[in-house]
Amino acid sequence: MTEQEAIDRVIIALKRVEAKKLLIIELANRFVKDGELDYKAISEAQPEVNMAIAEAKMYGVYTLMSVDTLKHLEAMPQDVGPRHTSLPE
Repeated sequence: MTEQEAIDRVIIALKRVEAKKLLIIELANRFVKDGELDYKAISEAQPEVNMAIAEAKMYGVYTLMSVDTLKHLEAMPQDVGPRHTSLPE
């Protein structure tokens, strides 16, 4: 696989990834009152906050794994993986 083919495959894969709105961002916006965090509201929503933290950590880990995979893409031998005569869209 040429470098350009590898780049094309990465671009196609990235286009298939749906946008994700993380709950932690929604909560951060919801619990700001007069420019300050509303700690009472955060405390009352602790299960939802914990879930948002777990979700953010998971996406962070998968993002780092994806970046690491992309960094090592060039080092892969050309004979690894399926060979495609044309790239799907």
